[in-house]
Amino acid sequence: HNHPQAPHLRVTESSFIIMATMTVPPEQYIASLPSIVDRTSKQEGATKLANPNFIAIKYNAELEDASCCFKCSACVGCLPYTHFVLAPACSYFDKERSYLYLREGSLESNTAMDNFCKPICCCCSFDDNVNVNYFDREPYAIKGCCCPSVPKLEILDPGYMCCCVKLDCECIFGPKQVVIMPFESCCMGLCANRTNCCHNFCGLCGAPNGNPIIFNSFYPQPKNAEPFVAQAKQIIPVSQRMEGHSS
Repeated sequence: HNHPQAPHLRVTESSFIIMATMTVPPEQYIASLPSIVDRTSKQEGATKLANPNFIAIKYNAELEDASCCFKCSACVGCLPYTHFVLAPACSYFDKERSYLYLREGSLESNTAMDNFCKPICCCCSFDDNVNVNYFDREPYAIKGCCCPSVPKLEILDPGYMCCCVKLDCECIFGPKQVVIMPFESCCMGLCANRTNCCHNFCGLCGAPNGNPIIFNSFYPQPKNAEPFVAQAKQIIPVSQRMEGHSS
C-alpha cells in the first residue's frame, strides 16, 4: 500500500529568524547578534568612535512633554513653520517613539509625530524627524581665529523678574529649556550674550540675570535640563576640537 508522505518542511533563514524572535523580545535578539566592523580606512573628526563596535550614548534623556504652543501648531499643521518639524494637520507628539541622545561626538534627536486621523487616513505616512548634529560642525563648530566664538549648550530660565522678586511658575512660563548658545560674547568681548541688570531694570521687570540673549532652540527637550547640560559641557569642548585630527 502507498501511504501519503508527510509534506517536506523547509526551514528557511527568514523563518528561522522569525521563530527566534518569537521566543525572546526583539531588542534582546538584536543585542545578542555579534558586532561586525570591517572598516579599515581612517575616520576623522567627531564621527570617529572610541570603540568601533558601537556609538556610545552618554545621556539618554527623559523627554519633556510637548508645550501648548507645540500642540497647537501640530493640530493646525503649522509645525514646519514654527518648529521646523514636518507633520500634517491633526498631528500630535509621539513621546514614546521620540528620543534625545547625547552621544560621544554628536547630539541625535527624533521628534516623532502621530496623527489623530490615522485610522481613517490609510494613505497618510507619518515619518520620524531625526536630526544628528556633530560637535565639530554647525551649529557647534568653533568660529574665528583672534576671538573665536565657541558654541555650547546652556539653560534658558523662563522665569520673570518682578519688583526684585523672581517668579517661577511653570504653568505660566513653562519649564527650563536647553538651548544652543552660539557665543559667550561678541565685539571683542565687549558685549556679553547674557542678560544682566540692564535688561531687567535692576530686577524690576524682565528676564532673570544670566539667560542667553541670542540662542537657538531644538526639539525634543530633556525633562531634566541641569544634568543634561552638565554632561554636555564635558563632551562638547573635546569633540569641537577633533576636526581634521586622527590618531
